[in-house]
Amino acid sequence: MSGVTEIDLNDVDVQSCEKRLADCVIVTHDNKILLQYRPPEWGSNPDGLNLFGGHVDEGESIIEGLLREIKEEVGADVKENEVQFIGAVSEDWTNHKEFVHLYFWHDKENMITGCYEAEARYYESFEEAVSQPNLMKYAVWALRRCRELGLL
Repeated sequence: MSGVTEIDLNDVDVQSCEKRLADCVIVTHDNKILLQYRPPEWGSNPDGLNLFGGHVDEGESIIEGLLREIKEEVGADVKENEVQFIGAVSEDWTNHKEFVHLYFWHDKENMITGCYEAEARYYESFEEAVSQPNLMKYAVWALRRCRELGLL
């Protein structure tokens, strides 16, 4: 996909990246794809449609950062064994200096309590989600990967 490069974490110096991020494709208990919309006045990626997650803090592992971000953004106490790693990418808009570790989580137990960072957007299908014009490129990549893996 143009603008997104898949990273083989065994072949790169992870310490060379400027930021480490952990994001997650979330499917709700009723099998809808949940994304978050950032309004036009938002500071980072305004008017964008994103996955859930964000920056991994200093001293945190990738998975610790992911689980913290999911808790902050949708209120769910997700366990490490409930998420599935689907890949890592970098993007051209960061000059490939940020690594995004991508995961998948299906909220089978209906643990999501809200959307606390941006606006929740629900999509009935893969096709509907990836057709959104403001969907971030890395999110398109992640959704496609989930489909390839039979998760969507």
